[in-house]
Parts: sequence; C-alpha cells; structure tokens
Amino acid sequence: MTIKFDLLENATDSIKQAIELLALPDEKSDARRLKQAILATAHGVELLLKERLRRVHPVLVWENVDRFPSLSARTVTVDIAMSRLINIGGLRDLAHDVDLIKSLRDTRNAIEHYVWSTTKEEADLIVGQALGFALHFSKSELNHDFFGYQARKDDIFSLLLEGNPDLSKAFNSRYEKGNKKFDDSLELCDYCHTLAVSSITGACHLCGHWNKEKEKQSSYSGNFDDFEDDIPF
Repeated sequence: MTIKFDLLENATDSIKQAIELLALPDEKSDARRLKQAILATAHGVELLLKERLRRVHPVLVWENVDRFPSLSARTVTVDIAMSRLINIGGLRDLAHDVDLIKSLRDTRNAIEHYVWSTTKEEADLIVGQALGFALHFSKSELNHDFFGYQARKDDIFSLLLEGNPDLSKAFNSRYEKGNKKFDDSLELCDYCHTLAVSSITGACHLCGHWNKEKEKQSSYSGNFDDFEDDIPF
C-alpha cells in the first residue's frame, strides 16, 4: 500500500480536520478542540500557499532554488511564499491578507513552541478569520471547493457557520467586499493597551492577542441554501 499526499491533498486534509473539529465536535474540551483547529488551519494555509506557488513554478517552493528538488533542503517559509506569490506570481491582492497570515503563523508558533494563553472568544476569532481566508483562497486561486455535494448532503457548511459567528462574519465579509482594499491603520489593543492592532485582522503586533473588530457583526444567518447555486469563493 502506497500512501501519498501532494501539497493540495495535504492542505485539504488539514483544513477538513479543522472543519470537522468546529462543525462536528467530538472533543468535549473546547480548549483542546480550538487549539487543534488553529494548528490544523495554520498548517493547511501554509500548504495552500505553497501549492499556489508551485503552480507559478515548482522551483519556487524551495527556499534555495538551486537545491530543487532535494527533499533534504528547506522549502519556503510562509513569509517567503507570500512575497514570491505577490512579486513573482502577481497575486497583488494577497497583500491584503499578509498581516492575517503572519499573525496566524505567530499564534501557531506560540502554541507549538512556547506558552499560549487565550480565551475561547479569541480562539474562535483566530480560527474563524483564518479558515475564512483558507476557504476563499482555495476556491479563488486553486479552483478547489471544500463544499460540494457532501456539504449539501450532511449540511456541514451550515453547521460550521452556525457554530462560529466569527467565521460567518469573515465569510460574509469576503463575499461582500471581494478583494476591496482594506484600511491598514492601527488600533488600540484591548489586552496590552498599545496602538499596535491591525485593523485588517485585529491581531496585535506587540502582544500577539487578537482583538474583536469594533464594527457591528454580520447579519448572515449561516444558511447554506442562501448560497446553494453560487458559493461566493
């Protein structure tokens, strides 16, 4: 038996794990469930970026292009992947999500390598925004839709949005605004009280906490039927 995952399959596996953790929670502990959902989404986002970069040219996935295709050599970091996608791949609109992806990377690093302290509200916000990006990017840049027949069969899409208002908001915002330029000003952090919060992501550049957006919440109900014929990704 041969077990093989390409970049997209590997990314899909992680994103689906996050979706199942959020929409179909078997884990009784919210802390463990949300931690694993954040880690799975961060891993999936990184691989989605690398797959898009591979489609520009496979050699670009390697940090040192002269080492391609050696598996003992390092592939690109998230930062390098984004830079190459924007400057070489021509994905100018990805610049709007740089802060989001970097903050997600920092959060994953804190979970995996140091001490991570948060609230359920903040964890919901992190995974909601990150998963919203992943679903949009997968559809718009890789022509890969996580919600097809299976979503209509078991209604997992509705369960996912109903269970996470922050994801519903991120989903609705991307649907309404598309790639409209975001305001990139800084706001005051609710945690460290420093003017260091990205107005795009709500993540603080100084302390790393994610702040709730201060505008009114989306009114989207999370009903999959609203998008049955036209999923806006």
